[in-house]
Amino acid sequence: MPEIHDRLKEALAGQYDIDREIGAGGMAIVYLAHDLKHERQVALKVLRPDLDVSADRFVREIKLAASLRHPHILPVHDSGTAAGLLYYVMPYAGGESLRERIDRVGGLAVSETLQIVREVAGALHHAHQRGVVHRDVKPGNILLEDGHAVVTDFGIAVMVDASGRERITGTGVAVGTPVYMSPEQIDGEAVIDARSDIYSLACVAYEMLTGAPPFAGPTPLAVLSRRLKGPIPPVARDDVPDTVGDVFSRALSLEVSQRYETTVEFATALADVFGGRIPLHQTASRTTAPIRSIAVLPFSNMSPDPDNEYFTDGITEDVINALSGIEELRVASRTSAFAFREKDLDVREIGTRLNVANVLEGSVRRHGNRLRVTAQLIDVSTGYHLWSEQYDREMSDVFTIQDEISCAIVETLKGTLATRTSQGLVRVRTEDIEAYNLYLKGRYFWNRRGDGLFRAREYFTAAIERDDSYAPAHSALADSYSLLGWYRALAPGEAFPTAKAEAMRAVALDGRLADGHTSLAFVHMMHDWDWARAESEFRRAMELNPGHATTHHWYAEYLMAMGRQDEAIEHSQRALELDPLGLIIHVLLGMAYYLARRPEESIAECLKTLEMDPQFTPTFIWLGQAYLQLGRHEEAIAAFEKEVALSPERPTTSAYLAAAHALAGDADRARELLDQLRDRATGAFVSCFDYALIHFALGEDDVGFHWLTCAYEERAPWLVWLGVDPMFDRVRPDPRLRALLQKMRLGAG
Repeated sequence: MPEIHDRLKEALAGQYDIDREIGAGGMAIVYLAHDLKHERQVALKVLRPDLDVSADRFVREIKLAASLRHPHILPVHDSGTAAGLLYYVMPYAGGESLRERIDRVGGLAVSETLQIVREVAGALHHAHQRGVVHRDVKPGNILLEDGHAVVTDFGIAVMVDASGRERITGTGVAVGTPVYMSPEQIDGEAVIDARSDIYSLACVAYEMLTGAPPFAGPTPLAVLSRRLKGPIPPVARDDVPDTVGDVFSRALSLEVSQRYETTVEFATALADVFGGRIPLHQTASRTTAPIRSIAVLPFSNMSPDPDNEYFTDGITEDVINALSGIEELRVASRTSAFAFREKDLDVREIGTRLNVANVLEGSVRRHGNRLRVTAQLIDVSTGYHLWSEQYDREMSDVFTIQDEISCAIVETLKGTLATRTSQGLVRVRTEDIEAYNLYLKGRYFWNRRGDGLFRAREYFTAAIERDDSYAPAHSALADSYSLLGWYRALAPGEAFPTAKAEAMRAVALDGRLADGHTSLAFVHMMHDWDWARAESEFRRAMELNPGHATTHHWYAEYLMAMGRQDEAIEHSQRALELDPLGLIIHVLLGMAYYLARRPEESIAECLKTLEMDPQFTPTFIWLGQAYLQLGRHEEAIAAFEKEVALSPERPTTSAYLAAAHALAGDADRARELLDQLRDRATGAFVSCFDYALIHFALGEDDVGFHWLTCAYEERAPWLVWLGVDPMFDRVRPDPRLRALLQKMRLGAG
């Protein structure tokens, strides 16, 4: 319509450059336009002026439609009034509509039909849960973009319905398209619910299979008359079973109460007919995953520079940490979630393996100072998106994006969570974006362990140099030093005092940073041997972030040292619930069973870990000790040799291998390995604890206690389990061991 085009072009000059008409229907005219502010093509839809829609009603319904966030719903960018015309703006989808596709090819393949029904059902279900009924589901309102269906024009029919209801049955002027309208909509009933959309979707599904709708007529009353006269025409296709008629009979029932309750239920029933059940909807009773559970999968790095993966990982990890602070929400740990990086698995399989009800996935594109972050929350039981959003922001908004994603998830799950989002979940702990950038690089290398800990230390130090008040960087630097001391890469006297200073600085800067309390607890346990303070810090960390797997992991190790083995196993299992694919957590449980003197269960857990990763080296040291506990020396030697082969740089494993040979009666081989360990000590740190282990196994108790005293003075971390470790059971009656345990304020197990 040239007149409307010209009026719009003049009224919206400076906002949109109106190009040409690209479509028209009974309710709106569609123009291709250029959004001048955002430099993008859009579809600008203008309601026909003869519809006489209330401007207030228009604003209310467009706001409601704009609130829908789903990947199979075309979002509303903008709306308003121009030259007396009501308009709204949506993305321009360059693909064809389902109407055009059916007109072009006729009946669609069964697989394509089921996919489109599934995606449209998901979009409608999302809207219905939020009180929005489409009222005009038809092929022309379903766009096909990149192989997927996108539903458009939510809320438009309901506004027209409000102004034109009295005309529907009187003159045959219908809201919506007659052949897809439900009987109650034709009758002009005041209350129209989701089951009206189910009727319309069933008509669309029928047409996709047959090339024509089930009932046709020039007016709504003519269509209704044909529906009343007889049964639904059968779907005459060789690849469609007769039982599909039962599904359509129910979905197209004249009695609203006889139809499926939800679009998802209809889509599931349709899929069932073809023998390939797609579990689109399951009740809570069908799944063991807690409703209040989520896994945040590693966001995809869509940046031009592949080295930006550290930044993408960092954003993912920050969202995990924010959600982990919600006590009633179980969040899969980073380790478990990141195990699915670049694995082409269905979210239902991921949900099953992680035992979660929801999955968050997304992507990050960083270009200069601009960020584009997309995120989608998916219901594992249905495969449908519960929420999705795209953020185009400046780099300085990165914390706001993380908070908005976290709060949106809580808001989406509000039916199962008591937590609300009146306050943000993500605390901004530095205003220096470059400091944050350096911190993320440090986290990236810290998670890789090994030599990555030294790289991590460098980046965390650099972040602190830019912002000394950045508490997470201090906590992360503390953990880097702690693990360097734990893995014998640094001497305890070099590693742990620095770790303690950094952890204390983190807690002083931010007393509510759970990571800081965990870092400090670890130092109090492993180096200070201040058991009361260690437990206090662990408990404070769990209060602040009950879903942090590492806190439960390290607290379990503390409980082992205290001889509280049942509690240790309980917290090991809690850590495993949070991190079901965390290999080190499985090893932790094996360690807990070993120190609880349950070697068979320890072996079983270690073997389970090796099934997941046959080369996960920490497993072998506990597997070997469990075998020694049972007197199975050859198997123990084989386990230790495996770890030595995989990690030749770790002296502790060589020490256990030497001890195993000594206990097996091969003193010569044990002394040979002892000599090799001494040679290594000339160029690298070797703990006194390692020497003590070998000499006790050789029966040289005086020398063993000499080195054990040296280990005490060295403050070797592995001494924390001296009171309960079965490796020292033979000398446990010796008063020298009891004296040493008293100095460490440890019980005798």
